[in-house]
Amino acid sequence: MFDQRYQTFRVLVATKSYTRTAEELFITQPAVSQQIKSLEAEVGVPLVHYQRPYLTITPAGQQLAAFIQRTQAQSTKLLNDLRQPGQQRQLTFSTTLSISEFLAPQLVRVLQRQGSYRQINCQITNTQTALRALQTGTSDFALIEGNFEKHAFDYQVIRHEPFVGIVSATSPLAQLSRVTWADLTNYPLIIREGGSGSRDILLHLAQAANVSLADFPQVITVNHPAAIRQLLLANVGVSFVYRSVVQTELAAGQLVELPLASGRLEHDLDLVYVKDSFFAADYARLAAQLR
Repeated sequence: MFDQRYQTFRVLVATKSYTRTAEELFITQPAVSQQIKSLEAEVGVPLVHYQRPYLTITPAGQQLAAFIQRTQAQSTKLLNDLRQPGQQRQLTFSTTLSISEFLAPQLVRVLQRQGSYRQINCQITNTQTALRALQTGTSDFALIEGNFEKHAFDYQVIRHEPFVGIVSATSPLAQLSRVTWADLTNYPLIIREGGSGSRDILLHLAQAANVSLADFPQVITVNHPAAIRQLLLANVGVSFVYRSVVQTELAAGQLVELPLASGRLEHDLDLVYVKDSFFAADYARLAAQLR
């Protein structure tokens, strides 16, 4: 969809080298330089700063490169959909770990019922990586529970999910009719890794109560909700998760939701995609089936 100058610029951003770009595109290095200068003249802003031996991409250049990548990915998807029978279509989505266990399976079942996709690719990751996949065009949309810059993306709210404090039923905290943050700081805290939306939400909750990680006797960082669930069952400490993550264990009486007045909130679960996506109507219909 873009002329050769844009494609050349996209490769240059990836390689950070005029020489490697020329080799990859089978053109001369002066041709690469000429195309980049022509593109800069057209858009009216510097895209590249080159001072031997260092080449850097300007902020405007980074934005343009991301736009090219996203648009090219959408163009490829549209053309594939037009060229191939419905059963041959493919879809790639990202989902954050915290909701991969309960919302991603529901999404896959919805897609199966539609019968439109022969290949469905699910990438389980954290919030920041999922957003980067949207920006680079390697993911069509993402299921996200963490905080993100909502002005930078389009999104559909799927539901409001309770985010709650959880302990083992055998924990002394489970016997209390009222729990404070001061009570929590007597126990180890099990928390997700950096980049996780759940971690960010928990840190904001704690900050609002004037509590920091340093107030806990021990902080255990775990990068998967299933492992956090097992640690909670083993009465290792306290954690905060989406209620749906531990719904089975709560119903069985193995885990207990803490009666913490200032430690419970409902957070949006969102289906997120790039702004002005050609497929926005499809994503809105998909979100509606997940509600």
